[in-house]
Order: sequence, then C-alpha cells, then structure tokens
Amino acid sequence: MDSPSLSAREQQTWQQIAAALEQDELFGRRLRTLEAHHPRRGRLGRLIPSSGRSLALLSALSLSLTIVAVALSHTPLIVAFGSVSVVSITVALVWLCARRWTAHP
Repeated sequence: MDSPSLSAREQQTWQQIAAALEQDELFGRRLRTLEAHHPRRGRLGRLIPSSGRSLALLSALSLSLTIVAVALSHTPLIVAFGSVSVVSITVALVWLCARRWTAHP
C-alpha cells in the first residue's frame, strides 16, 4: 500500500524544517547524545551474547554435576545440580525471548 505523496507546498515546508534542523547544532548534539545512550536494541537484546555464553557454561556445569551426583549419590551434589538446572533454564528462557524480540521488532 503506497502512502500519499506530499503536495508541493508540504514538500517545501518539509525541506525548510529539515534545513533548519540541520543548522541547529544544539539539536544535533542532543540527537547524537540520545542515540549514544539509547541504542536501537532493547535491554534483553543486549543480553543475547553474554546469555548464550552463560547458558553454555551453565549447561556444562549442570551436566558435570549430574554425572558426579549419579556416581556418588550425595545429597548436596543433587541439590547443587537442581539449583544449577533451574538457573540454566531461566537463562535459556531469557535468551530465547530476547532473540525472538530482537528478531521481530
């Protein structure tokens, strides 16, 4: 669906506004500051790389705790495995949600 084009008067007004904004150094500085402090990706989007590495580390730790807990059958190891597994699942959910939200803005 095409949007309606601007009339000649509207285009002239638009060009005047754009020219005035380009000459306004204070506006340009504020815009650059705003872009620097607020990147396009959301808060969860910034977590994606670190969460992926954290998820891999937590999964490896969970797997090793599972093997040791089964071999030795000590209660503290089983509790540690359960705790690490809960954290791993939470990180995985955050990571998946962040990837979905950044893929479909």
